Amino acid sequence: MRQLLRATGVAIGLLLLSLALYLLAALLLGAWPRNAEFVESTDGIPIFVRTNGVHADIVVPTRTRVIEWSTEFPPNQMRELTVPTPWIAFGWGDRGFMLTTPTWADLRPSTALAAVSGLGEGVMHVEYVESPQAYAARRVRVSAAEYERLVAAIRASFVRNADGTVKQLDAPGYFGSDAFYEAVPRYTFWYTCNEWTRRVLASAGVRTATWSPFDTAIMFHLPRSPRP
Repeated sequence: MRQLLRATGVAIGLLLLSLALYLLAALLLGAWPRNAEFVESTDGIPIFVRTNGVHADIVVPTRTRVIEWSTEFPPNQMRELTVPTPWIAFGWGDRGFMLTTPTWADLRPSTALAAVSGLGEGVMHVEYVESPQAYAARRVRVSAAEYERLVAAIRASFVRNADGTVKQLDAPGYFGSDAFYEAVPRYTFWYTCNEWTRRVLASAGVRTATWSPFDTAIMFHLPRSPRP
């Protein structure tokens, strides 16, 4: 019995140490900037990063000279949408978590454990929105070349059919203007939904954190958004 208690204590100690190191790494690498030399384009394309306090999405104009998103994501793929709205939001995460947890009240320990284990598949959540600032959001303007890289990073996250179209999941969205799609890679404790957002921003050359499993560091490096 004494040996069992000792082994349990060691296991708990290692778990707490791992958690402390994880949080320390998130703090240090979150404060360390990537693309520190980035300068906003004064007349560039506006993009937003919005957060619900836990999960950060990237919100971009539905139509620009670079891409027309409604061609790849027709409004009829959403339950109650007939025409595209001015903005479209992209978020990535663990499939089981996102499909079964529309609110935090729906979260189950088994769902969270499966997500951090890396055993679940990835999923992309795409939502047409009227305003990018329905949540807390930060705006940054990027050049056309930077936006092209951001678009490429978003598009590369989708699993595609043989004809190149995205694979929509047979699952209802949270609202009438959103849908879920098959995505890569898998969710792990080092590659989280927010780390996906950080990497997309980094690929475009936008100033961001070096690593950000949480949304806080992403928002920290972005300028505060003026009202449009």
